[in-house]
Amino acid sequence: MRSDSSTRHFRLGVVHVSLTTPIRRLLEQYSRLYGHCQTEVPREPVVHVTVCHKPFSLRHRRRYEVWADGQLLFEPARFEELVPYIEWAMNLQIPRILPDYLQFHSSAMEVHGQGVIFPGQSGVGKSTLTAGLLACGWRYLCDEFALVHCDTLELAPYPRAICVKHASFDVVRSMGLRVCGGRRHIKPAKGRVGFVNPLSMRPGAIGGPCPVRYVIFPRYSQGAEPTLIPIRRAEAAFELHHVCYNLLRCRATGLNVIAGMVRGASCYRLVSGRLDATCQLLRQLVDKADQTRLLSA
Repeated sequence: MRSDSSTRHFRLGVVHVSLTTPIRRLLEQYSRLYGHCQTEVPREPVVHVTVCHKPFSLRHRRRYEVWADGQLLFEPARFEELVPYIEWAMNLQIPRILPDYLQFHSSAMEVHGQGVIFPGQSGVGKSTLTAGLLACGWRYLCDEFALVHCDTLELAPYPRAICVKHASFDVVRSMGLRVCGGRRHIKPAKGRVGFVNPLSMRPGAIGGPCPVRYVIFPRYSQGAEPTLIPIRRAEAAFELHHVCYNLLRCRATGLNVIAGMVRGASCYRLVSGRLDATCQLLRQLVDKADQTRLLSA
């Protein structure tokens, strides 16, 4: 690494990251996105991400290298790809640095102290729905991963900036959220993307550890009337194990964690259509459950 490299440290909920690079423009860009998370001294364990220029070669168009904890992970060709690849490098290290957490491919929100997860593969509308719920007053945990502690079964915050596809910019902006860097970031397989800083909406937008009370599998269908369909907990558990990144590392413990999660949760499939109507439907679900809980207390 060059002697003119600089390092900055960030705390994103339970994930600590140190970014080292000689590329000043990248460091400034990442710091603008995560300035509210910057810290002087990171707490172990830390993901050490290093980004540097690749040695020049006439044979190869790859111009950069992205390393994480001493391992070369990616070789992007364009500067615009660097921030998405840094995020990806961090995500890949989570099972190693946080062995006490199950990592699900899912967005995660907190409302009234209750955790809500939206598991699913890419393309089902998780990030756009997360941005919409944030605008409606829900508190943000993560747009791509639900981290569940194996002992407490609580969701943990990992408040990365919300990554929004170019096609969703107008919808997200209509909810009052600011999309940053829409012309400056490219994510492989998704094209142009922008990022939403949750705190740009309001102070206190980041949630804290909370129990999982809702497991909702979303599927976007353009023009569809938003619909919630209750499903059995066993069905939810079966699908959750398909979107868990580190289930095999936890072995039987991981299956027990999933069983415990769904035992205390209400489980649904969600057909989402227009964003505002979908958010209203979810607010009604949570509000009705809160009223029932108060009456039975």
